[in-house]
This record gives sequence, C-alpha cells and structure tokens, in this order.
Amino acid sequence: MKDFISKRRNMLGYILYALILTMALLYFRFPSDAVEEYFRAEGDRANPRLAFSVDRIGPLIPFGLKFVKTRVSLRDSPNSLILKADRLSLRPSLLSLLGGKPDYSFRCAAYKGDTSGSIRLWQDETTRSIDTEIELTNVDLGEYAYLRELIGRTIKGTLNGTIVYDGQYRPILDGSGEANLSLSEGTVELAEPFLTLKSIDFNELEIDMVLNKQKIDVGRLEFKGKQLQGTLSGTITLRKVLAESVLSLSGTIEPFAALFESAAGIQDTVAFLRDRIDQGTFTFMIEGTLGQPKIKFT
Repeated sequence: MKDFISKRRNMLGYILYALILTMALLYFRFPSDAVEEYFRAEGDRANPRLAFSVDRIGPLIPFGLKFVKTRVSLRDSPNSLILKADRLSLRPSLLSLLGGKPDYSFRCAAYKGDTSGSIRLWQDETTRSIDTEIELTNVDLGEYAYLRELIGRTIKGTLNGTIVYDGQYRPILDGSGEANLSLSEGTVELAEPFLTLKSIDFNELEIDMVLNKQKIDVGRLEFKGKQLQGTLSGTITLRKVLAESVLSLSGTIEPFAALFESAAGIQDTVAFLRDRIDQGTFTFMIEGTLGQPKIKFT
C-alpha cells in the first residue's frame, strides 16, 4: 500500500514538473511573431477592410495571451484607428473549446479606462456568429478620435455601462442587443446651433437602448447640465454609413437661468425662451439623419 501511494506521489510530481517546464518554455520561448501572423491572417479573413498590428504578444499564466500596444485601423486609411489599446488580455474557456464554440474573456486598457467582458464565436456552413457582453469603466470618449469620423461631431465625457450583442458577425446591424450607458462631465457638439448653443454640456447623461432588426429603440435618454436638462426617446433606423441613419426622436427641454446668461444680447432668443418657460417645459422633435439632424419645437 505504501509503495502504491509513493508511486502515485511520484507520478503527480512528474506531471507537475512537466507542466511547470512546459509553461516556462512557453513563457521564455514564446513564438510571438508566429502568433501575431496568425491573428493578422484571421483578421484579414474575417474583415479584409481592417488592418491589425501589435508591438508585442506574450503568454498569460496559466492560459491566455497578452497584447501590448494593439492597433486596429482601416486598411485604406491607416490613421483611422478603430482601436488603440495600451494592453489587451485574452483568455479562452477550455470547456467551450472542447465543445466547439470558442468562448473567451477579455480585458482591455484603452482611452484612460478599462473594457472587459466575454465573447463567444461560432459558425455554420453559411454564417459566422458572435455573442458578446461588454462592461465599460471610465472610458474617456474625448480620446476616441474615430468616433468623430463615424458621426461627424465631437462627443466628450467619461463613459460607463454595459453592452450586450448577439448576432452575425457580418452584417453586424442584423443582430440584436442592448446597451445601458452613462456619460458624465461631457459635451456633445451639435450639427447646428440649438437655442444659441453650439454644443450641450452636461453633468450626467444616461441612456437605455435596444437594437433589433437594424433599428435602435431609444427607450430612455436623460441628461442634466448647468444650462438645461431634458429627456429623449424614439428610434434610430441604421444604415451602412452610420451618418446616414434615420432619426425619429422626441423629447422635452427645461432651460435653467445659465442658458439666459449665455443668450444675453440675443433678444429674439431670450424672448422665445421666456415665453416657453412661462408655458412650462417644452417639447421638440429630431428628424433627418445622424449626420444632418433637423430639430423643431412642438
């Protein structure tokens, strides 16, 4: 009996030694160039319009990869960075790999904040599908220059919240999902002046929205700043070119005294605002497109 236990201990020791030696060899002799080439080839196959580059790829113990200085850009426009991450880690779920549907957890340090979550990929004979859950923590939208290219105006602020998506990888607009986001200490640049304002500053903006069949249902958008507060809801019908997405939104605005101060000297505007305030909070509609919205009071 003692010999049996001793042999078992020796066997466990050999296995443990082999695992440690294997991990050490992977760590110190990790084939970074080969792994980078693999990810670049997979990226080209998934979306030829995008280019992938990274300064360094290394292993994570016990299983996983870490990427240092990762960049994803448009191939025809290398300066248009869709992603610029300082650090990115990717860990697979071994059980999901055995089941044939890869399941990864990830964490990304980018734009002065953190983005983490999970991503599951699978495919059949005709489609490639993706299922992901993302949590955003203290992401500085002002640092994300590509957002301005997408919608044609600047949005700043600290972004927090969650995003869930389930659907085909391409076209991604055909999928479904939802987002619950908050943006604090922010600014939204307007396509055209609104009540003398070229941009709206706010202390807090919260939004809940659902994606289904190429349409975003904005169930709730609330914001409050020093000059005004308001609400917004409605739909955004998405197009392949994001700036061409069709708006059908309505909301309410309540101006504060600070707005009258910023409109000082513009008599018609001040008179209009005071008249509306006498009637209470007033309503408005936003139509047109995301690139060229049209605002009218009701």
